[in-house]
Amino acid sequence: MRVEFQDIHKDYGRVRANVGINLVLEPGRIYGLLGENGAGKSTLMRMLAGHTQPSRGRVLFNGKNAEGLNPSRALAMGVGMLYQDPMDFPALDVWENFRLGGTKRDKKRTLSRLQELGERFHFRLSPQEKVSELTVGERQQLELLRLLDLGVKVLILDEPTTGISVTQKEMLFTTMRQLARDKGRTIIFVSHKLTEVEELCQEVIVLRQGRLVAKLQSPFQSDELLKLMFGDEHGGTAECPERSQPGEGEFIQLEDVQLLGDKYILPDISLQIRPGEILGLAGLEGSGQELLLRGLAGLARAAKGRIIFDGEEFQGRPYLKFRQAGIHFLPAARLEHGLFPDLSLNEHFHLAFPPRNGGRDNLLPEEGIRKFSIQGQLTTSARALSGGNQQRLLLALIPAQTKLLLLEHPTRGLDHGAGQQVWNHLLGRCRQNTALLFSSADLDEIKAHSHRVLIFYNRQLVADLPNHAISVEEMGRLMAGQGRAV
Repeated sequence: MRVEFQDIHKDYGRVRANVGINLVLEPGRIYGLLGENGAGKSTLMRMLAGHTQPSRGRVLFNGKNAEGLNPSRALAMGVGMLYQDPMDFPALDVWENFRLGGTKRDKKRTLSRLQELGERFHFRLSPQEKVSELTVGERQQLELLRLLDLGVKVLILDEPTTGISVTQKEMLFTTMRQLARDKGRTIIFVSHKLTEVEELCQEVIVLRQGRLVAKLQSPFQSDELLKLMFGDEHGGTAECPERSQPGEGEFIQLEDVQLLGDKYILPDISLQIRPGEILGLAGLEGSGQELLLRGLAGLARAAKGRIIFDGEEFQGRPYLKFRQAGIHFLPAARLEHGLFPDLSLNEHFHLAFPPRNGGRDNLLPEEGIRKFSIQGQLTTSARALSGGNQQRLLLALIPAQTKLLLLEHPTRGLDHGAGQQVWNHLLGRCRQNTALLFSSADLDEIKAHSHRVLIFYNRQLVADLPNHAISVEEMGRLMAGQGRAV
């Protein structure tokens, strides 16, 4: 299906999200959509998917004006979008979500079709499970299968490779090429991973500050794309400082801990963590790394074993005790579990840093917005922020006294510059002896920033190695159950 944007403008008060965009997308092509966080990519795609209306200008499908487009009409016309934060119904089962909006099949036929598509991509989804019990990556997998089943003519993929293996990514890319080549589908691939854009896309569209600055044919040069995205100075994307050496002693110990999750048990975890130490957690979605982070945050119960912080036993303690001990958790689902979608920036700062003894906040909202370069105003709701600015807000709300920081996918959906800003901040905290555990689907990120690497496979910890003792390739093999466990 041919898609045309004609003089598209979108304003949110004084914020100009899209400015005079004219663009044509042809069927049978795969387009990469690039731009720094806040460049207007999501706004433009949400207009195409019917979730927002342009302030002026129009969208045309096969030459016909799509005025008054809404999500149901867009889907009926063949436009489907896979969002960073999945648009699903957590209270329903996996198979019920899969069936939404599609062919009216009975349960048996729905389960058969779901199994067929799941096996094609090696996605392990339990049909009878509640969607609320899935990880963010698993929910993205489910939504992708649903869109493929619907046979959409225009498929928008927003950071689709988060939480899937290299093998799954290769299968996804093969399917995207087949859909474009054999089925004439128009595919828009929104990503900050330039290597993936270079591998998959035939053309690249670059937005900067709400404007269309380039539309390029393959092959692409990474340096050229970065310059177009960030300007001549590459948007201040200087390399992150090197990680500091961890402190002496072991202030966190796990001894033969068994953690109970909603779906599985993570057994026999024994770890020692030093002040300022950075541990990268690698594994396919649902392999165990999420449960370890929640167990250390006090959000998952230890059925046996000992959890010791600063010499004090914490197993069996409520979540509030973990928080009071200086343990802070940043979830992957920013809006669902990390922020209050409809509260303003000002309200978030006042909740996180209430006045003490009648005095002023220990971090004023204006200071937090400026320090973390959040592109929003005091009255802006969390929901209205881009993904990168939501992540900056979460970082700004971390208490200064945090001793252990736990993060799921800390740079998910962030551009190169924003990702480095995140790591500049995190490494600064580690230099002040905050220990850091983070999971990531980007193995290069784990390799770049970790002192130690923990590998999870089949809901077990199979390797705990110093960074220098493992390569990215070996990480991938151990995550897939190949190679030797250490």
